[in-house]
Amino acid sequence: MSSNTSVSNEKAESVKQIQELFQKYSIFAIADLKGLKASQLQVLKKKFKDDLEIRVAKNTLVKIAIKNLASKYKDVDEITKYLSGPNAFVFSKKNPFFMYLMFEKNKVASAAAPGDLAPNDITVTAGNTGMQPGPILSKFGAAKIPTKIQDGNVWIAEDTVAVEKGQAVSADVADLLSKLGLKPIMVGLKLRMGYDGGVIPYEILSINLDDYKANVATAAASAVNLSVNAVYPTKETAPLIISKAFVEAKGVAIDAGVPLPELIGEMLAMADVKGKAVAQAVSAKNPELKF
Repeated sequence: MSSNTSVSNEKAESVKQIQELFQKYSIFAIADLKGLKASQLQVLKKKFKDDLEIRVAKNTLVKIAIKNLASKYKDVDEITKYLSGPNAFVFSKKNPFFMYLMFEKNKVASAAAPGDLAPNDITVTAGNTGMQPGPILSKFGAAKIPTKIQDGNVWIAEDTVAVEKGQAVSADVADLLSKLGLKPIMVGLKLRMGYDGGVIPYEILSINLDDYKANVATAAASAVNLSVNAVYPTKETAPLIISKAFVEAKGVAIDAGVPLPELIGEMLAMADVKGKAVAQAVSAKNPELKF
C-alpha cells in the first residue's frame, strides 16, 4: 500500500515539475530521442544550458501536465498526437526555428550501429591499426579494405571508402569501425515539432538556410527591379531610378540631335561611328568610290 502511494506521489511530483516548465516557458519543442545515448544527451544539455532546458519525461505524464494547462493551450489534441516513442522536451525563450538550426549544427559524433545510413562516405585511412592478425582480417576482407601485415600488426594498405554515402552500415563494418575508434555518425536531437503560439511541424521547421537566404536575395532583387521599372521611389531605389532616367534622357536627346553642351562630345562620336559605317557599306557596294 505504501509502495503504491510512493509511486503515485512520485508521478504527481513529476507532473508538477513538468507543468511548471510549461508555465515558465511559452515556447517548447518535442524532440525524438531515438538513437541518442544518455551521455550524448548530457553533452547537449550542458552545451545549451544558457539557452534552453531539456527534460526527459514519460509521455503519459507530459500529457497530464498539458491537459492541466488547457486554458493556456487550446490545441491540446494537436500537441498530444506527438507524444509517442522516446521523447525529450525542450523549453526555451528562443523560437523553434532557432532551436532546430542549433541542434542541426551541434550534433554529437557517435559510433556506427548496424543499419545506420552513412551521412557521407566513411573512409578508413592507411596506417597501423594496432590490431594483431586473426579473425579481424576476415572483417577487413568483407569490407574490401586492403591490408598488410607489418611489425606483427594489421596495417590498412591505402585510404579506402568502407561505406558509401547513403548506404547502410553492416554489422561487421560497424564492429570494425568501432575497433578502429571511428565515430562517423552524427546524432542529435531531432525536433518532431515546435510550439510558439501554435504547433509547428518538423516539415516546416526543417528549412534549408542556404536556400532560404537565396530566396530572400532573389525576392529583394525582384523588388528592386519592380520598384525601378514602375518608377516607385524608395530610399533604396531612388538613386537607381534617377540614374536610369538620366541615361534614358541622354539617349533621347542624342537620338533627337538636341545639341546640349554636355552631350556634344557623345553626339559627335556617335555621328562619326555612323558615318564610318555608312561609308563602309557604300564602299562594299561601290568599290570605285573612295572615302
